[in-house]
Amino acid sequence: MPANHWYDFGNGSYALTGGSNIGFIIHEGRALMVDAGLDPDSARKALRHLGALGVPLGAIALTHGHADHFGGAGWVAERTHAPVFAPPLEGTLAEHPLLEPLFLYGGADPIEELRGKFTWARQGTGPCRPLSPGEALLNDIPVEIVPLPGHAPEQVGIAYGGAAGTLFCGDVVFPEDTLRRHPILFCADLDAWLATLAHLPELEYAHFVAGHGEPWDDIRPAAAATGARLQEIREVTRQALAEPREPYGVLRHVAAHFNVTFAAPQFFLLSLTTVQAALTSLQRAGEAEIIMDDNRMLWHARH
Repeated sequence: MPANHWYDFGNGSYALTGGSNIGFIIHEGRALMVDAGLDPDSARKALRHLGALGVPLGAIALTHGHADHFGGAGWVAERTHAPVFAPPLEGTLAEHPLLEPLFLYGGADPIEELRGKFTWARQGTGPCRPLSPGEALLNDIPVEIVPLPGHAPEQVGIAYGGAAGTLFCGDVVFPEDTLRRHPILFCADLDAWLATLAHLPELEYAHFVAGHGEPWDDIRPAAAATGARLQEIREVTRQALAEPREPYGVLRHVAAHFNVTFAAPQFFLLSLTTVQAALTSLQRAGEAEIIMDDNRMLWHARH
């Protein structure tokens, strides 16, 4: 587990880094939490740091609806009565944590291996108030909601303070150690993520706090590395289609390329989602198509 570090950026924004990073924005005596960690223990550590600043929590904003980012939000909302804000689809996942393992298991009742808190939060958030792109007041704190889709369908960033401020940007980029340890990045929409990364360097903020790793003052190297990895996954997926393959066969090819051995079903299913996102990208571009053969759904390259 990564060590916790507390950052004060000197512009009214703060972050507690660790397994999943948690941010705070403080404006005129009001506090907003950005993401809430994996579970109540993570959220509790963050609230202790906020308590030391003497500012009560008034609202919670979620960048996206993955359990490692909203798992502590229900506990925080229950304890503080703070409303929870999230993009509509991501908020639905946070309200109903069962949806994440259902999504990973094709809509069927999830297997036991998907019932851990990393993929199935122990507590939902209750009703979330919707976040839309653009300027917003959350607990009377002026923020900018920045669309950052790809890793999750409606992921957003929460920005505060303009060019001298901070962008809390969810899982839009990953640090180098994550790219080494988990080379097949979880992805819902590969094309959307690549488009997000192409525009990310245009966003001018003094600090960038992603969901994992330490903050960046310059997001460009992380955006380039994350984009290169996604492009590599797409290309290796395309190469796998030199012969017709079922999605599981494509995943085995991609895993072999990255020298990945899946230790448990949940890791297999998370990576399968990414491979399917790459297949969808290839289909959109006219580079791959589906054929049905002997009750098998096969993908192959279009020439």
